[in-house]
Amino acid sequence: MSGFIPLDDPAPLPTTYARAAATPPEVPALAGDVIAEVAIVGGGFSGLSAALHLAERGVSVVLLEARGLATGGTGRAFGQVVPYAKHGEPHILHHFGDAAGTRLIDALGQGPAVVWDLIDRHGIACDDQRSGLIFAAHAKTGEGGLRDRVAFWTARKAPVEMLDAAQCETMIGSRRYTTAMIDRRGGHINPLAYAYGLARAAERVGVRLHGRSRVTSIASEEGGWRLRTSGGSVLAGKVVVCAGAYADDLWPGLRQSVIPIRAHQLVTAPLSANLRASILPGGQSLTDTRRLYSGIRLLPDGRVHLSVDGAGFGRSGPTYADMAARRLRRLFPQIGDIGFEESWTGWVDMTADQYPHVHRLADSAWAIIGLSGRGIAFGTLLGREMASRLLDGDRAETLMPVTPLRPIVVRPFAAPLVGTLMSWYRLRDRAELGGAG
Repeated sequence: MSGFIPLDDPAPLPTTYARAAATPPEVPALAGDVIAEVAIVGGGFSGLSAALHLAERGVSVVLLEARGLATGGTGRAFGQVVPYAKHGEPHILHHFGDAAGTRLIDALGQGPAVVWDLIDRHGIACDDQRSGLIFAAHAKTGEGGLRDRVAFWTARKAPVEMLDAAQCETMIGSRRYTTAMIDRRGGHINPLAYAYGLARAAERVGVRLHGRSRVTSIASEEGGWRLRTSGGSVLAGKVVVCAGAYADDLWPGLRQSVIPIRAHQLVTAPLSANLRASILPGGQSLTDTRRLYSGIRLLPDGRVHLSVDGAGFGRSGPTYADMAARRLRRLFPQIGDIGFEESWTGWVDMTADQYPHVHRLADSAWAIIGLSGRGIAFGTLLGREMASRLLDGDRAETLMPVTPLRPIVVRPFAAPLVGTLMSWYRLRDRAELGGAG
């Protein structure tokens, strides 16, 4: 089922991000044979973070990217910097156990702060908004989970609180929601610009970055691992594969451990100054508790950016723009009829349990995969953690356990199975919303 693997995207990076980001770093193709202590495959959040944190500790690093830096899911992400995993805190504690689960929850809670610190220390211009994240109850069924989360984090003195109907109207600019929570630790950024900033910071501390350098083989060799590309090779003592949804057959079984699913996004035309002032006036990003995509944020240039539903598989599957437009008008009636200027999609690497996985592929070969839509903060944390694993060994403070590499058994049937599940989610969301969408 090789056609199921999205080695490339059918469209360029979003101009919405590219025109707001600085010029991308120059990353020439690898030419000739080089030696490094660590070779990293993949120029997304986790790979760039690992490279930066390793080099800051004096390690020689070569990073190889098949295309350009952040041209996969990283440069197409929605941009929210979230202090959570895909699942809630009770699920984490049950899944990982109390000790490991608590360690993961606490680390994720600090995830946005780690991102903000990197942005500040390295002067990364990425339109960062640190005013928090609003999570609204799409229906009565969503309220309990929000209240439980607020109770969990307020007990830990986190800046998290419930919002009543009046506060929702003021902070969101809509009467649609009567209950929500705000987590002031989070925020949102231009993810492409953030990745470029990580890359420049990595270059400044000595990382050699190479684009257009797809790794065609990794083989054990005396002294470590030989990674070959069409233009040269890298001999490294250790290797880390951070290919995400774009994993191929480079390491046996790696691509079979995730299911690539498309995420869709839309951006409106610029709003008038009056409209901008009435929609999420505090600069927060909004998500609600429905099961499928619901993110909304206002970009610095006054356009509304939405994460929306669409076909989960196939390179040309449609984005459900009409559904998104109806939701936008119901949420913000003052917006009237407004067109979308740009749409794009990106592949999300989903694991069976919807948690990222850290795999020890061999004695000195590792992989980070399966960010499952939580790439910015989680990927940054896992890259930093990988640097510690490689350098500190058993002394490393880890947030994720090392898991064996296993294929997803139902993967050959993923498209119909996941497609059916998504259709069921749409029906349930629509029923709970009273058919309003």
